[in-house]
Amino acid sequence: MNTETRIHLLRMFHYATGIPVEMLVRNAVAYSLPEIVPCAARITDDASLFPVPYPNDKAVQYLSTPAFETFFLLAVQDGVLLRAGPVLQKPVLPDQLAPQIRAGLLPFRCKAELADYFASCPVLDDRHLFYSGKLLETLFLSDQSLPDLTEVEPDTGTPIDDSYYSQTMDYRTRQFQHVPYAIELEICRMIANGDTISSKHILGDINRLPRAKLANTPVRSLKNSLICSCTFMARAAISGGVKPDEAFTLSDAFIQRIEAAPTTNHLADFEAEMIESFTTRVQTARGSRHSAAVNQAMEYIDAHLSEPISISDIASAVYHNANYLSGLFKRETGETIHNYIVRRRIEEAEYFVRHSSDPIAEIAAFYQFCSQSHFVQCFRKIVGQTPGACRSQHLRARIEK
Repeated sequence: MNTETRIHLLRMFHYATGIPVEMLVRNAVAYSLPEIVPCAARITDDASLFPVPYPNDKAVQYLSTPAFETFFLLAVQDGVLLRAGPVLQKPVLPDQLAPQIRAGLLPFRCKAELADYFASCPVLDDRHLFYSGKLLETLFLSDQSLPDLTEVEPDTGTPIDDSYYSQTMDYRTRQFQHVPYAIELEICRMIANGDTISSKHILGDINRLPRAKLANTPVRSLKNSLICSCTFMARAAISGGVKPDEAFTLSDAFIQRIEAAPTTNHLADFEAEMIESFTTRVQTARGSRHSAAVNQAMEYIDAHLSEPISISDIASAVYHNANYLSGLFKRETGETIHNYIVRRRIEEAEYFVRHSSDPIAEIAAFYQFCSQSHFVQCFRKIVGQTPGACRSQHLRARIEK
């Protein structure tokens, strides 16, 4: 199939489905419709948000990204890769971006632009996603025979499209090579809450799904996957109250053990061990002396650090009177709810001051500080130095290493 024919078929696919399409030759875009395909990777200038296909020229791959997007990828002859998408499998609301930004997956500066982009991105349910992929296969893999969906199943006399859909959909589902982002968010939430049992239960659900293929050898692929898991667990622990330095020190220790493991057998149950260690540290950081109401209030606050929080909101979430909760919180923790909110925001913001190049003003605004000067004042009081001094100190330490 020559280039002109491929472009003609891509245009057919685009006009039939409304899904953006690109043709890549040796990783460079040779054709696209529209001329520039909008996506999170281009908005954030982060190429890691483009999905990386595994070798397969026999079927469409459906790959999801941490930015809620799904792409169709199809490798064809002559080293040409077809990329359709992105599409969403459900609408993305603006308040869903905050957890990704707090996890370090998206930059502060792009929040408004990403919100506008997601509002205009095509949304496909599972069935439309599947049949769009089938259309791409039909157009470009015409040498493969496809079942006639109008046939009648002999035993029942009914069309076989539903049974064929179910069987083939199951096959396609196994090609989603990364854990669904919603499950990752849930396990992060459980780790941040210090809930070891629930975290391990969700881990069991994740491990029943195919693990991402992240390298050519099984042991290297598993190591890469575990390092990714360790990274998001460390960030979840930080959001749960563990000091960043403590969380990253533990993360570094785990990564060193992962790298030293000679076989996949040596890494069995390693994620469960990491969960136990991180959740235990969250429990220690929070302490077990607090009542259920205060713990629930802390959980609510930690989940909404980048959003406006009022005492009445917290009280409603934990089903208590605002005045009663305020008094109880002060008696048990020694600090007011307001001071706790400010401290936790500063503790989490400190990570981005140290480890990102995002402007201090954007970090301050993201964590709901009314001005950069107020953020600097609170930061100096809690951390012991200004955000600028903290960032400079961290950069010097990295250079000296």
